[in-house]
Amino acid sequence: MAKVFTSIEEKCLTWLSSLNYQDFNLESVQIYDVKGIDEIHPSIVTMKNLTTLYLGNNQIKYIAEELCLMTQLKSLYLAGNQIGCEGLPENISNLTQLTSLSLSNNKMTYIPECICDLISLSYISFNGNDFSNMEFTDSLQKLTNLKTLYLNSTKLDRAPH
Repeated sequence: MAKVFTSIEEKCLTWLSSLNYQDFNLESVQIYDVKGIDEIHPSIVTMKNLTTLYLGNNQIKYIAEELCLMTQLKSLYLAGNQIGCEGLPENISNLTQLTSLSLSNNKMTYIPECICDLISLSYISFNGNDFSNMEFTDSLQKLTNLKTLYLNSTKLDRAPH
């Protein structure tokens, strides 16, 4: 089982960033509520068995392009960070096995097209983002496996069609 770090000192942050991730055989990693984490270290892609990545309530502003090479990922939890629409790389659609994605409580202002290309998604949460000026497109219809879409507290003035 993956360790959950709930409180970390500065020297622990240095240790985390210096890890050689390929030495681990983990399927799940959870690094939650660490205010010093503001990026996903690119070397995490060397974790070939990783299927669940939980990086909630940190200060991450963008998803590194390298993360999109982790085609084995099934769950990506990035809620409670600082990710805006420009923080999502276009090649996120390479995550073809991704079934669960949480981008709740970030800086999203619309649902980027690249998200709608993740056709294996069955669960998406955008709770707590500011979608007050968002125009819905037909792109969501590409998500034929989608079973759950959370849009709570997004300031939408109308429902998607």
